[in-house]
Amino acid sequence: MDKYNQKLHAYGDGVVDSRSVIQKLTIESDPNSKLSISNVNGPISYGYQEKQNLNGKENAGPGYAMGINENKKGIQASFDATWTNLSKISYQGKKITKIVMHFVLTQYEVNDSRYVLISQNFYNGFVLNDYSANVTMSMYYDNGEKVTFEDGTAYLAVASLNTYKDKVRWAHESTQVVSGGRALALYGSSVSLHNGNTLYSDKANSNDATGKDRAVLGGWNYQPGDLYPNEAELTNSNIPDNWDTYDSPYRYYGAGLITLIGNETKFNVSVKYDDMLSESKPWLGQWFNMGTVIPETPDINRPQPPQISYHLDSSLLCALFLVLFVFKLYFQFCNIIINFYYC
Repeated sequence: MDKYNQKLHAYGDGVVDSRSVIQKLTIESDPNSKLSISNVNGPISYGYQEKQNLNGKENAGPGYAMGINENKKGIQASFDATWTNLSKISYQGKKITKIVMHFVLTQYEVNDSRYVLISQNFYNGFVLNDYSANVTMSMYYDNGEKVTFEDGTAYLAVASLNTYKDKVRWAHESTQVVSGGRALALYGSSVSLHNGNTLYSDKANSNDATGKDRAVLGGWNYQPGDLYPNEAELTNSNIPDNWDTYDSPYRYYGAGLITLIGNETKFNVSVKYDDMLSESKPWLGQWFNMGTVIPETPDINRPQPPQISYHLDSSLLCALFLVLFVFKLYFQFCNIIINFYYC
């Protein structure tokens, strides 16, 4: 156990491994679910799309595209996204049929390419481009009752937390838990815990030090001139291929966890670029997705408590019964003598 704890501690504070998590929340891909947009507040336009590409490679199915009409730094707008007809989401075996997310968008910079994509399949998540989002999430059972999560029983695996550090793109994609939950780092992941509640990777975890896109092979490869002379120091050295795809066994590499507590969770989805070097520019696009299959982490196993086994020696057991039998005969004989004497 000491060796196990030392491994976790070496990864920093708030680190767990996938095998030690007790998960009673299930979120699976649910393409038959329905999505609606309501309670729009601010100059937002939106429309339905038959096909969406959220990670730059794979078709995520239908959903909504939306954006703030005014191109102004710091402008805000809000809306509700509601998923219904859910059939593959449950908590402690009880089906969850509705999820509501209240979004408050804030624009980063003046930018002609700004949009939000929200998948009709809740499992696929959403994309923010030139926006951060404060999100308030609630889940509901079929009878309309809000789901209340007990601490230590329900975890969201927040995946696709990319970090870029080169002359083309600079960004730490991050998720900050505000209330109704707790952020945890996952052993083996490039993503670590910051300030007790924020998840992101310190070093680049998408393109390797040569510029090759490892997160999504065939995605966005760099030329030598796109890289800094010390790119190797800015980049993780152990980036698995294709970790940022839906079914990758390496999804843990860009993931962290949120423990859900209570009946409402608030979190912030944003891009951090305050440490950006000169010659680069901020990358303000981010795919946020979450599931409940905790990506399995390698090279660590929580020790099991020692098992105590008992073995009864048959010859010893026979001797014990013989002694007890002799004692029984002795007491019976004494009883007879006493009764005879008094009679």
